[in-house]
Amino acid sequence: MAMAFAMNASAEIFEDNHFTVNANVGGIKGPFGYSEGGFGLGAGFQTGVYEGEWVSLAWDVLQFEWNAPFDSPGDFDWLNFKTGIRAFSPSFAKDHLRVYTNFALGYTCVLLKQYTLDWDDDDFELEADEDMKGHSAFGLTWGIGLQLNKKISLGYSLEYDTFTEFKKHFMTVGYTF
Repeated sequence: MAMAFAMNASAEIFEDNHFTVNANVGGIKGPFGYSEGGFGLGAGFQTGVYEGEWVSLAWDVLQFEWNAPFDSPGDFDWLNFKTGIRAFSPSFAKDHLRVYTNFALGYTCVLLKQYTLDWDDDDFELEADEDMKGHSAFGLTWGIGLQLNKKISLGYSLEYDTFTEFKKHFMTVGYTF
């Protein structure tokens, strides 16, 4: 009997599945005054877990995202694999709009170009290697925005990783299908 209940509960939880895609554009801020424009592209799988009168919850089961400065491929890029929760307000404006917020945690691979310092007798030169090296980090994403007709979203997203300690502030446009 417990097995039948568990099978029924998991089937109901994963009944409301969606694929998501998003594009980001904004700024990247780092230590020592570093600041540059950047962009990102992402895709993910989302499932509804709770539909209530005051809030609805979805689980962002797996989100993949690639972020980079505008000059990419340049000195660094970020590859993110995260999971998290997304909360939605009740619909308003004739059931066309709803507010959302999301929070995700996971793995970030920071791809950095390697540099070699060449010392001469009187001077030094910094030479860039051709290859980029991956560095593991913990990453998080927090966002807030509006969703139109439960399909198109427009919002703000903040991303952070523990390796570079950069903060990425993005305007995010997404689509759920």
